Amino acid sequence: MRRMRKLLERAAFGLTLTGLVVAARADIVTLKNGTVLKGAVDKDNTVVSVFDGLKRVIVRDTKIAKTDPEATYANAESFRFIQPLEKHAGSMPRYAIGIKAGPWSDRARRSYQYVGPKSSKPVAMTQAIIDLGPRISKLRGVDEFWTGQIPTSTLPRDVVMGLLGNIIQKENKSERLAKGRFLIQAEWYPEAMAELASIEADFPEEKENIGVALRNIRDLEARRVRAEIDVRRSAGQPKKVAELLKGFPTGEGVSEELLQEVRDLLKQDEDQAAADRALAEQIRTLPDELIEVQDKADWKNRMIEVLRFFDEAPDAIRPRFEPLLKADSSLDARGKLALAVSGYVLGAEGAVSNLDDASTLWKARDIVRRYLASRPEDDRPAMAAELQALSRPGPDGATLPMDFTTVGRIARVLPPPLMDSKESPKAIRTHRVRDDASESPTEYTLMLPPEYHPLRSYPLVVALHSGRGPASAIDWWQAEATRRGYIVLAPEYNLPDQSPDYRYSATEHAAVELALRDARRRYSVDSDRIYLGGQLLGGNMAFDFGLAHPDLFAGVVVVSGLPAKYVPRYTQNAQNLPLYAAYGEFAPAANEVIFGTLLKPLISKGWDVTYVEYQRRGLEEFPEEAVPAFDWMDRRRRDPYPKAFKFDSARGSDNRFFGVVIDSHHNGRTTEPDAVDPVGKNLNPARVELKIGASTNLVNLKTAGVRRLYIWLGPAEVDFSKRVELRVNDSPKPVYRAVPPVSFGPMLDDLRIRGDRQQMYALKIPVG
Repeated sequence: MRRMRKLLERAAFGLTLTGLVVAARADIVTLKNGTVLKGAVDKDNTVVSVFDGLKRVIVRDTKIAKTDPEATYANAESFRFIQPLEKHAGSMPRYAIGIKAGPWSDRARRSYQYVGPKSSKPVAMTQAIIDLGPRISKLRGVDEFWTGQIPTSTLPRDVVMGLLGNIIQKENKSERLAKGRFLIQAEWYPEAMAELASIEADFPEEKENIGVALRNIRDLEARRVRAEIDVRRSAGQPKKVAELLKGFPTGEGVSEELLQEVRDLLKQDEDQAAADRALAEQIRTLPDELIEVQDKADWKNRMIEVLRFFDEAPDAIRPRFEPLLKADSSLDARGKLALAVSGYVLGAEGAVSNLDDASTLWKARDIVRRYLASRPEDDRPAMAAELQALSRPGPDGATLPMDFTTVGRIARVLPPPLMDSKESPKAIRTHRVRDDASESPTEYTLMLPPEYHPLRSYPLVVALHSGRGPASAIDWWQAEATRRGYIVLAPEYNLPDQSPDYRYSATEHAAVELALRDARRRYSVDSDRIYLGGQLLGGNMAFDFGLAHPDLFAGVVVVSGLPAKYVPRYTQNAQNLPLYAAYGEFAPAANEVIFGTLLKPLISKGWDVTYVEYQRRGLEEFPEEAVPAFDWMDRRRRDPYPKAFKFDSARGSDNRFFGVVIDSHHNGRTTEPDAVDPVGKNLNPARVELKIGASTNLVNLKTAGVRRLYIWLGPAEVDFSKRVELRVNDSPKPVYRAVPPVSFGPMLDDLRIRGDRQQMYALKIPVG
């Protein structure tokens, strides 16, 4: 990062004629999760704000790893425009909502309107760019008073290039060089190289300076491509990685160190492809070495699926064959085949060298797959009994029954149970939730990333639309989701006969949860990397739905969402739910209420909450927040089994929290949305607190306002081979005290319904 910054400065300021460079200062704040913030740092006790000229980012000081004070950067090039103004003075509104901004014209003007505190009638104006910088551009209202700034990256490049072309005289070398510096600082490298080549042709005396700048730009562009290779590899896009490696920039200026690194990566990928081909051939021929003719036929049929998926997604399947690759050379064909098959069925950690055991595991896999894909009319109890009847070899010739851990491993690495191999490969598609019998069946739109494969595991964003339909929600997330390998799911939570709005209703919550469950059964979703996000009305729902269902998400991104009704009373639920909230300075009550009253106390507690506030902006969708939002999400994963948590519930549909399922509240503890005060003052939420002692197998539950509930426990939380004890409200008499029975029906039914393969439960205990 430092090297790229130095290259950027050298590339831009190697073009200066006078050699005089004025420097600006800013701090570099590195968070413990690797996030880097740059700007002026301000501290209010334990709360730290970093302001970069566009927005301030606020976090708790305990989240910061280090601060490098007064880092020096060269000043940015900027161009001022004379825009004739009809209104020169005035005051900014206290708040601005209902914002509608038109496209920018070739004169750097756009239509703009908002609703402010003086009238419910929109204020309409024309806005104009008055100062164009590589990162920040300032604007003014022409016929109404407004001053503000926007990221230059949000301006269309053709508009910016046209503006610069209109004001810069082709024969003025100083202005041309300033344009070159601007383009370099904006990191518009292709445009910068074209401009510098043109300057060199018009001003041959600058050839040496321009040559230095071009070499540095080529290195910068190459490093950007190198970083993109890492992003695409992490996203599970090997074809794109190969394309970027083969087309890697090699022009003059690209460092030999970087080129050698790329050559090494190409060689590593070629060697890996050769090793994969050899491994596939070894696996293909293993059944041929079996003596029994029937065994050969059975195993060859099983290997068809294994080899097909290995050919399609070797990066996803390869780790399962590590035990085979590390096997002792003395191991016979039966043992090697067993390692290959059991590794494929269970993952590397469950591989076995007994072929009879591997055959049993394959049979168990078929039963689990059939159960999870079953319809209501299918005989599920018979399938569970079939699985229950299987046994595995134990020590000294004994046999062992199938266990929860093994079945969980099988389920975790299976292809999605409702996978449709004949489905169209198009990226965006619409689904109706399977087996949804309601009068208005739930529908959702879903976008798959490039090179999607059902045996790769993908993060997912649940994108809540702002009243304009699911397609508009996908638009906000699409570009970065495509780059980073995210699935985007946009549920339709509005009923067909309703006007667009968010009503805090159980129906809306059900639409989102049913869509998510359905998608997890159709597609390969990493349930520990599911995120919720929305803007404006969708932000209202993201705030509410996220805090009402914190066990579903690794984080919630709220952009210009207003926290009303249940939200102010559900802040306790944010303890296990990271929040990222972005607003404009002129959003209603942004600083006083949303930050000051709601979020600042959570930040002060040390909870994972990040607040972002844009200077001189209103209640907007902020498309420029997509990249920071993905950076934030990339660094967060859900803990599927927290050992201790508390949560509040004041709505009947807010009933599931990490395995605790409320069946019935006491009277007065739930309130219908229409009867809830705008800030939830009349709510009296029920509270549940759970602590699990992993070493003692003791589960302590405390409740207030709950009549009946169920507790689900899994083998990842307690030891199922020992006695499990559940105590409620400090009672000396346990509600449950026993070694859990092995019964696969409840486990598979819960998994079939929810589709969450990273959070599986096996024991259901009723309480109350």
